[in-house]
Amino acid sequence: TGGTGGTGGAGGTGGGDPEECGLPPDTDPEPKVRFINSLLPNRASTPVGIGDPPALRLYMNGAPVPDIEAVSSGMVAASVTRYASVTAGAITFSARSDDEGSGGAGDALTISADPMTVAAGTRYTIVAVGIPGTTDATTAPRLIIAEEKFTTPSCTEVALRFVNADSNIFNPKSFYIDRSTTTAAALDGFSASAPEGVLVPLSTRSITVTAPRNFGPTGQAPFSLPAASLVAGRSYFVIETGQPTRVVDDARAHGLLVVPAGDDSPAVFVKRDPLVYFFHASLPPTPSPLEVYSGTERIVINLRYAQAPTYTDLPPGESTLSLVAPGAGEGGSGDTVVVGAQRTGPLEPGAIYLGGLLGTTGETGEKALRLKLWKVQPDLPGTFTTPRVMVINASATAPSVDLGHWSVNTDGTRGDTFTPVLTDVAYASASASTGVEFAPPRVAGQQWVGVRPVGSADAIRSVSATVQTFWFTAVLLGDWGSSDPVSSAQIMFIRNFGTAPAASQFPLPSP
Repeated sequence: TGGTGGTGGAGGTGGGDPEECGLPPDTDPEPKVRFINSLLPNRASTPVGIGDPPALRLYMNGAPVPDIEAVSSGMVAASVTRYASVTAGAITFSARSDDEGSGGAGDALTISADPMTVAAGTRYTIVAVGIPGTTDATTAPRLIIAEEKFTTPSCTEVALRFVNADSNIFNPKSFYIDRSTTTAAALDGFSASAPEGVLVPLSTRSITVTAPRNFGPTGQAPFSLPAASLVAGRSYFVIETGQPTRVVDDARAHGLLVVPAGDDSPAVFVKRDPLVYFFHASLPPTPSPLEVYSGTERIVINLRYAQAPTYTDLPPGESTLSLVAPGAGEGGSGDTVVVGAQRTGPLEPGAIYLGGLLGTTGETGEKALRLKLWKVQPDLPGTFTTPRVMVINASATAPSVDLGHWSVNTDGTRGDTFTPVLTDVAYASASASTGVEFAPPRVAGQQWVGVRPVGSADAIRSVSATVQTFWFTAVLLGDWGSSDPVSSAQIMFIRNFGTAPAASQFPLPSP
């Protein structure tokens, strides 16, 4: 089934100079190997536990490598085995499923590499990559046989070797250090960078990965490294894995598996930085469009009232954001601050947030202009066949509301029965962020959605709207009491979280 092999040599073993950096020397003359299972599921939209790739065990010349257990795939340290000693000489490595399961391949899975010669004192990290059940040469499972021949870093550096193992097929993946404009590595699918790695400062705090297409809304994925992730003088494999557009923060999400080379120090899984989508829900005279600043850095432009959200990445932790109406000053005296220096609260790595500009210009108290963020946590059931929705009430003039749907007559007109689905959502609040099933009946190609003031049976705002099979956030905005089409209430269904967002707006004018 293919693989990547090579000829062993007398290269370095990873890690810095023990005498200079205080690291233990590796003088064992026996060659050693370890195994990492980074296979991906064949179906990207399924939850963890459905269609998982199989656990794999490493084999050598047809026999299991002693002291290396079978490991399941996943973006966690548990997918990395300990090093085990092997005998120098001619070796053919393979990986086999731990049971008769194939992860979608139909039979027990075997991945074989080319024969190679292993020399005394060498160290190898072997990584299973690809997608079981696929036969295309670009995605079929394979083994990356990575001899650890890192350039020895100084005690103010570390060495990094990158592996592209994610599900995005548009290449190359480019890796950048601390927002540098210089590429540290550019990799085709399911491949590794040069054996010597690249030397980077020990002070490195982030790695950013980019791809040409389908790589999240911004086209890049920044990863902030937790404190003390890197140790002076050490060498690391950085395995970029997972599904870059996945909206669920789980074991299939996008991330970096940072694996120390040379010994059994634990690997660290780094989630991508928080992704934040901003929407504008404040009626004139609040300006539109707006720009968003994080501190003094402009991070979002063209934030427009009642339009599809704009988006950015923010580092984990708290940020201080300001919303600005751009003028001739381009960040200077010609600009007008609409909301100034508002703290976000702690933002979690791997999470997606929806941030709304709420309130009314000139108001105070709860209706004052402010930016509010909600964490979006879509529920991903085993079969995603019906729409799912959460609701945000962003209309400062609206009562608490219920969102539901109507029965439909045989000719497609609205029926008489209203079914509330999400109830009692007050201004500046949201329903459960996991979302719930929301499937208006369809007759004669028509569906009817309704928004009802809590406690009212005869003041339901209704609209004929096609609700497709997506995970939505439905945002109520506008002036609840207005009949003016420009300012009246509307409901905006936002979709495509994890990629470039889209929105459908439906008017809800006062009767």
